[in-house]
Amino acid sequence: MSNKKKKNNKNNVDDDDKKKKSYFDITRKKRIKNLKTIILPIIAAIVIIAGISIYVFSQNTQSVAGFGPLGSAHEHAAFLVKVNGQNIDFSQPQYQVQSDYIHVENGDGTTLHRHATNVTFVDFLKSVKMDIDKKNNCLAFTNGTEYCDDENNKLRTFINGNSTGSISDYILNNNDRLLVIYGNETDEQIANALDELNKIKIQYN
Repeated sequence: MSNKKKKNNKNNVDDDDKKKKSYFDITRKKRIKNLKTIILPIIAAIVIIAGISIYVFSQNTQSVAGFGPLGSAHEHAAFLVKVNGQNIDFSQPQYQVQSDYIHVENGDGTTLHRHATNVTFVDFLKSVKMDIDKKNNCLAFTNGTEYCDDENNKLRTFINGNSTGSISDYILNNNDRLLVIYGNETDEQIANALDELNKIKIQYN
């Protein structure tokens, strides 16, 4: 075989090698690109799901404003809030489950559900845009309405039939019965309100 033919054969071999290398490089790059296209979104989705799960878990277990973790208690109590002879209807949608820690639920407006330790009755009132002003003895609403002691009317509170100076910081227990009443009721009318409270069927769920 002449030198010229040998040189041509060598060139052909080199060209084939280059083509093979070029093919494998392109194939490898495609595989890497495909892996990035498939795997990276999967990894991103896993990271996002994990982040959301951690956030939700932390929201459900961490204490808020001194409360214990959700699920650290599960107590039920009957209650009434009466203003000038009328019951406030807590079965209305704007009052339902306004706090995870203490609330009314399922269209019921006379059973309080406490789901954490250190949660007081006034924490419930605040969750539904109400409060008790202990200094002035007022039942207050965030819209500015207040029902305060005056010459004719008085704010009174009862726990299990017993009159109490303040109900704000009270932490309810199972089967408790709480009454907040404002007006100029007679002793007989107060007794009737307590009887109404005692007839409430507490919802345990």
